[in-house]
Amino acid sequence: MEKMDVVAKLSALAQPTRLEIFLAIASAPNGITSTDVAEQTDTMPNNASVHLSILRNAGLVRSSKSGRSVTYRAELDALRSLSDFLRSAPD
Repeated sequence: MEKMDVVAKLSALAQPTRLEIFLAIASAPNGITSTDVAEQTDTMPNNASVHLSILRNAGLVRSSKSGRSVTYRAELDALRSLSDFLRSAPD
């Protein structure tokens, strides 16, 4: 994993609301709609959309559109890669 990719992922998760949004997505194995993300995290839909975009650009979530609904799923492989990278850092 490239260092800049690690920085992007850690930066995305460093913001408290984004971390809460990511955890909500990660706890929904079948995905979660952007509307449900906003409701579960008590975030305004337009603000949730910005946070979701940042998480998607960092490679932490993926989205799929069906009609007017967008469903988000956590990219757990990306999270595992990030974890592996951090564990491999020298002491």
